[in-house]
Amino acid sequence: MTARANTLRGFGPLARSGDSRSHARRTRGRHAQGDPREKGIALIIAITAVTILAVLLADLHETTGAAFATSAQERDSLRAEYMAKSGLNLTRLLVANEPAIRQVVLPIYQAMVGRPPPQLPIWTYADLLLRPFCRNDRAGRAARQRAEDDGEPPEVPFDFGSTQGLDNTPGRCEIVALAENAKINVNQPLNLTGDDARRSVAMQVFAMVGGYQQPSPFDPLFGRQDADGQFSSRQDIVSGMIDWWDGDTDQTTFDPGAGTVANQGSEDNPYRRFDDPYDPKNAPFDSLEELRLLRGVGDDFWATFIEPRQDDPEARAVTIYGSGSVNPNEAPPEVLLARVCSIIPQQTLCTNPAEAAKFIQLTNTARSIIQVPFFTRSGDFLNFLEGRGGSRDLYPMLRGFLGEDNPLLFTPVTIPQTARAELDRSFVTAARILTIRVTGSSGRARVRLNTVMNFHDRWTPPPPNGGSMPGLGIFHYYRVD
Repeated sequence: MTARANTLRGFGPLARSGDSRSHARRTRGRHAQGDPREKGIALIIAITAVTILAVLLADLHETTGAAFATSAQERDSLRAEYMAKSGLNLTRLLVANEPAIRQVVLPIYQAMVGRPPPQLPIWTYADLLLRPFCRNDRAGRAARQRAEDDGEPPEVPFDFGSTQGLDNTPGRCEIVALAENAKINVNQPLNLTGDDARRSVAMQVFAMVGGYQQPSPFDPLFGRQDADGQFSSRQDIVSGMIDWWDGDTDQTTFDPGAGTVANQGSEDNPYRRFDDPYDPKNAPFDSLEELRLLRGVGDDFWATFIEPRQDDPEARAVTIYGSGSVNPNEAPPEVLLARVCSIIPQQTLCTNPAEAAKFIQLTNTARSIIQVPFFTRSGDFLNFLEGRGGSRDLYPMLRGFLGEDNPLLFTPVTIPQTARAELDRSFVTAARILTIRVTGSSGRARVRLNTVMNFHDRWTPPPPNGGSMPGLGIFHYYRVD
């Protein structure tokens, strides 16, 4: 036992050493395998880090993209605005040079008509004449190249590709210009005062809405309840237009049969019965939109007489600018008819809808055939109404072309001597106040300039200022859309 014990004691240290190594191996094995509770922690950390980085990257991308899109839109908007301004200034320059252009065409016009030309409506062709400046962007050059490849005439016949400053226009512009004296002036006339001004506007508007025709195609628009719960006749609407801009507080009454205007009662009463009452302005209209405030001027009236085609100023029949005289070379035949019938309403041309339709059709046909202004003076238009003149005057020319008894010819009017002077003053063959609307575009941005320009050579600044009309005209109205 003693020897065995001694022998075992001799191996004691070895036994302890072996136990230690075995324990170490087991410990290393456990560390190598890892704690089961700690499995996957690195993957979770990695996924969390990737998620955070992805969120940061997405936010950075969104912020950067939004900033880039905003900057690009602001850049295109600025380009579009200056393209519109360039188109406006080029149009003003074109109108200012109309007298020089008229001298160029004078021999041709005089040989054709037998008299000097009137003011040429050069503004009507502004979009066509200024296309080399307004269509010189990348799309315009590509369209020109395609037209040349197809053997067709290009939209823009000139190439400014090698011209410094015009070789790479960043956008384009579209121009619409028209004479305001081609419309019926419902505002206070510049050349009339008092009852003369009120009577002139009243009879023109009454003729425009078909008041002198029996029956009239516009009858369904009147005598019914409007959006404000009131019934407005033609006379009510005519009186409301005049009461808006005249300086008194009396209500205007209009007698279309006698052609007279008078004051009766307070003009405030109709508007004070509205759900949201207000008073008449008693000052001239500043914008066409003010007509919306008049009694009886609802959507139907607006779409029929004020703006027949939305966003198309050429379709308008009324204006708030000008002296009240109408340009027979530019005005639609409906406007000419209303102006004539406001002075001589008893004529068959004014009372018979069939004769009025003939006048409108014949005038439109003549303008489609003869692409130049035909009336040099207001007297030339009066000759057309009366069917008088030589072989080069319009009515005899059309009668010779169509035949004496052609049903397209309207019955000429008989102008009383007492009305001839007033009719002669009511028409002019020159335009001094023009609407110029220019739309500039670049990329997806569009900017529109709505302006009304005065080019009258007799204009002078209000006191105490001095000077005269600038060569490029002055602004009556300016709005950026």
